[in-house]
Amino acid sequence: MDYWQDFEAEARHTERLTLSHSPVTVDLLRATISLYAEGLGLATSPDTTDASLVRAGLISQNFNSLKAAVDLACRGYYIQSIGVLRGVYENWLAFWYLSHHPEEANRWLESLGRRPPKAETMKNKIPYPSTDMKAKLGNFYKELCLFSHTGSLCVIPLLADEGDKRIVHHGVQYNAGHFLATAYSIFLWAGNMTSLLGLWIHANSPWHHKQRRNTDELLNFTDRFNAEYGMETVVPRIENTVG
Repeated sequence: MDYWQDFEAEARHTERLTLSHSPVTVDLLRATISLYAEGLGLATSPDTTDASLVRAGLISQNFNSLKAAVDLACRGYYIQSIGVLRGVYENWLAFWYLSHHPEEANRWLESLGRRPPKAETMKNKIPYPSTDMKAKLGNFYKELCLFSHTGSLCVIPLLADEGDKRIVHHGVQYNAGHFLATAYSIFLWAGNMTSLLGLWIHANSPWHHKQRRNTDELLNFTDRFNAEYGMETVVPRIENTVG
């Protein structure tokens, strides 16, 4: 028996259910990633320094990661999808870190040299609009780590009751609530990245109009989600002082 085909068929079935039951959310996810892709073709680095080269690489890597997160979410791999966002956060943080510490760029370019600073170190060396924002950013990272490390989130979503027994489900299955929560997290970071990407796109480009309209749609989605689940959106942003 080809078990790979069995689980692949289950993932494809989950994707069909996702497209059928959550078409508006899927369309917005795809539109956001498409906007990001369009922006990559329009962006121009401010200079030819190593710091700008690395920052361009981080932008490109985050596009790949966000595209992968959408693919995973649509196929029912919700925990894995959010786990990918930890890398998006770290690359986003590194982009801003290098805007203030360009002399550190070689740490991203030398595979056998000094490794880049830890996320906590970078976070502490970046100026913020307020200490409250810095604290919220740290809490946000802790939440993302819950989806990357072993813990209850690795097990509880797979448990189900069957009569008087508790069983573990194998593979994936569509869950509307889990999909929306995953999309919510993707939207927060995709919105941050398109906002960041806009810094490297000419101010007169029509892309900015599309980006503002997309941001409004993302904010409408998160507002509706927050109202339904009693949450407060924390969209960590760092003021650009270098570009």
